Amino acid sequence: MNKFDLIRADFLNDFEKIQNLDGPSYLYEPIKYFVQSPGKRIRPVIVLFLSDLFKNNKSDAMNGALGVELLHNFTLVHDDIMDEDDLRHNIMTIHKKWDNAHAVLSGDGLGALGPIFIAKINYNTLPILVRYHEVILEICEGQAYDMQFEKQENVSVEKYLLMSQKKTGSLFEFCFEIPSYLSKEHIKYLELLKKIGRNVGIIFQIQDDVLEISSNDKNMGKGTDSDIRRNKKTILSCIASEDNKKKWNAFIKSIENMNVINKKKEFKKYLTENHIDIKAKKILDLQISNCNNLISELPDDIQEGVNELIDYILNRKN
Repeated sequence: MNKFDLIRADFLNDFEKIQNLDGPSYLYEPIKYFVQSPGKRIRPVIVLFLSDLFKNNKSDAMNGALGVELLHNFTLVHDDIMDEDDLRHNIMTIHKKWDNAHAVLSGDGLGALGPIFIAKINYNTLPILVRYHEVILEICEGQAYDMQFEKQENVSVEKYLLMSQKKTGSLFEFCFEIPSYLSKEHIKYLELLKKIGRNVGIIFQIQDDVLEISSNDKNMGKGTDSDIRRNKKTILSCIASEDNKKKWNAFIKSIENMNVINKKKEFKKYLTENHIDIKAKKILDLQISNCNNLISELPDDIQEGVNELIDYILNRKN
């Protein structure tokens, strides 16, 4: 096991506490089902790795990690309802296994549990709690853009990046913030770490868009046809639209009556023939370059750790 696997295993030992929740099964059975599903737990690993790098209090770091993972799970449950997805981490989503009512309630429960752990932090508790709720609002704004864009024929890359910044980047930003808040010595790097975290989140979202087209359901751990089925605006579709709006809209019209499997096949073909994947790679490389420039502003001893962490986050197969 590498150091990140060990951190993840340590986190999962504490995350098991959620299984001890007692109360109405209508609420807690779906919550326990969802949180024990497989997943990389990237966000709590960020909090714990950086906290270890900064030599923060271990208990405070763990409570921060638990808070962000519960917040993340809260957003996933609601996201699955809105996107009508059947799979998450290779298991049935809550609304599919039970129904929408169970999913809404258990999602709300997960969101309410997060601040309980954040409140157990003994240093800079209030600003972290405030940020927790600010991040929820930002994620909601990002999700609102995502849903709004489904009804629009064309969306610019600029608007896509704004959506990604809010929907995905804000929580990554929070994960990079918490260790800084917990450290008297490293609080001075708070704003810089926030920018790095947000940038990493945008890169992560772009990668996710590309993976959804190139991977199968098993590798992704969720349905890979959701974006196409719901007319989601991804980095690929936004580039294609900006590249040649008339041609792209005609293509979308031509495949609208196909089944999802054939749509995906034609979509891949269009991307390759029109070099959209190459153009997406250029945008991704630019975001990575921006991130590296930000990291270079950190002291050498922190740079090494942050680079190692980001390499772990971004070099994923799914």
